[in-house]
Amino acid sequence: MRTMVSGALRTITGIEHRGDRYKLIADLGQVLSERPRLLVVDEAQRLNRDCIETLRHLHDDPGTRFALALVGGNDCWTVLSRYPMLRSRIFARVAFEAMSFEQVLQVIPRFHNIYEHADRKLLALIDDHCAHGNFRDWASFTKRAAKLCATQDSPTITEALARAAMALQGGGRAAA
Repeated sequence: MRTMVSGALRTITGIEHRGDRYKLIADLGQVLSERPRLLVVDEAQRLNRDCIETLRHLHDDPGTRFALALVGGNDCWTVLSRYPMLRSRIFARVAFEAMSFEQVLQVIPRFHNIYEHADRKLLALIDDHCAHGNFRDWASFTKRAAKLCATQDSPTITEALARAAMALQGGGRAAA
């Protein structure tokens, strides 16, 4: 719990905060009262009862102004739903799945300008070999591809640049 609170404070303020757990919770409450925020807790399936109670306490405080997004991987909902005090406060549970290729064609050209005028077949090649409809994999690939495009002064990804980015990425992960 102390690690979660001090990590949130460090992320929001950019500085290291010190003190016992009560001081840190009070400091976080103050920071979350200053202006509207979105607090995203990744790996939420690893939260314990103390962490959940602290988040609930902060969120229920009428002075704080933040939305809370709990993000997690396998079994996240199973873990979080064990706590009735949290389960009753969850507005929506959203499960993310891989994008279909039609969704890739709608999303990816707007995701980064190197894809804006990219050929549909090239996007299919990248998706088949690297991304598999997974947005995180598209983001990882894009980081490498955008650097290559910049070094070649190319505003749009080409097949040669895509293959070079795939090679840098180790050829992508196997399809799930």
